[in-house]
Formats: sequence, C-alpha cells, structure tokens
Amino acid sequence: MRPSDKAWLTLATCILCYEASCGTDELLSAACDRYRRRHPIVTDLTIVYIAAHLLRRWPARIDPLHHLATRLGR
Repeated sequence: MRPSDKAWLTLATCILCYEASCGTDELLSAACDRYRRRHPIVTDLTIVYIAAHLLRRWPARIDPLHHLATRLGR
C-alpha cells in the first residue's frame, strides 16, 4: 500500500469516526452550511477548487497545492 493510499484511508476513518461521534448540529456538512451562509462565494470556490485539484482539472502551473508540494520537495 502506498503512502497516499494510507493517507486516504486515515482521512476517511477519521471523518467516519468524527461524524459517528458528534451531534447532528456539528456534522461536517452542518459546518459547511454555516460557512456557506456567512461566506457563500468563498466556500463554494474552495469546494470547487479542491474537487478540481483532486480530479486534476487544474494545470500544474496554476495549481497552488501543486506548487506547495513542489516547494516542500515532495
């Protein structure tokens, strides 16, 4: 198993554990609803950016996460 596979499994496990242990008003989707009420454009753009990054829709030359990983030497 590659390190990125372990990272995805860890992330999914942590999210599932958190969601199972918190109240319904503290679900991650409830937090996202709050963020969208206060900052709708920023929240939507952030979600679109991350989704596009994961789908590799951003060219590497304009993808800030790609530049960050490159700068950190990974």
